[in-house]
Amino acid sequence: MVELAQDADTGSGKVATPMAILFADIGGSTSLYQRAGDSQAHQLITDSLTNMRNAVETAGGELLRTVGDAVLARFEDCDTACAAAVAIQEVHRNSPLSVRVGFHWGLAISDRGDVYGNAVNIAARVSGLANTHEIMTTQEVVDRLSATPCGPAQLLDVLPLRGVDTPLSIYRIPWELQNLDTATQVATSRELHGRRTVNLELELCSAGKTVVLQSNGQKCTIGRSDDNTLQAMHTAASRVHATIECKQGKYVLEDISTNGTYVIKNGQPYVFVHRDSVTIDGAGILATGYLPKDEQDEGGAIQFLTRFAGS
Repeated sequence: MVELAQDADTGSGKVATPMAILFADIGGSTSLYQRAGDSQAHQLITDSLTNMRNAVETAGGELLRTVGDAVLARFEDCDTACAAAVAIQEVHRNSPLSVRVGFHWGLAISDRGDVYGNAVNIAARVSGLANTHEIMTTQEVVDRLSATPCGPAQLLDVLPLRGVDTPLSIYRIPWELQNLDTATQVATSRELHGRRTVNLELELCSAGKTVVLQSNGQKCTIGRSDDNTLQAMHTAASRVHATIECKQGKYVLEDISTNGTYVIKNGQPYVFVHRDSVTIDGAGILATGYLPKDEQDEGGAIQFLTRFAGS
């Protein structure tokens, strides 16, 4: 991933300027090689990348590079970036391949035919939120668009993105006319806000210490090392074993350990997670690196309880 460029004046002689940054990548290209064979799959992907280049350049943008099955492009304004995004989807409408597109407006540094900076990072994150056949963008783009081809941009959610200090408003750009009876109804921003304002908290207890994690973006670490938010006492635990934070109204444990984590909710079979994530809800225990054999063996585990704040 590229380095961040926070200021317009970088101190290196390069000045960050505002631009629209677009990422587009082909979905399911790995499985395509298995289904269609190397030769046909390679030709399909080559044709797709060529079509994306033509769409970018016809709209007035500059295609900077292709990496595998993805393209990166820059534009001087948001309208031309949106036109290119729509053209990319249109050219794949009847194609055996499908594409996801994301773009963002912000400061970036142009250098030797490439771009660097925070806007590039955000554009990449936004494109990763799109499903195939979708175009995703940000509030910064929507504020600068003259119009969108098939109705106004639809606010999907306000999400925290990795490497971005504040949550971003993520929009979907409608690019094809749909039957109103079958089109997905998108919640209003008021409804989305209401879904995010349920105040939950997660209580975690280990070795006599209790940590209460709020749903306002707090994050905690658990592990054998004593500099974690909560120390895991079992010898099978890694020094930094897992992280827990609230994402989109749910507490999510991400295991980064050597031996994995057993999540045992009261009255349910255990769930084993290793270098992956799982939702934490209800009440139960987190066994760091081992599966408890009996109640006594649960002494080294972390107890958890989710509840409404203040209850």
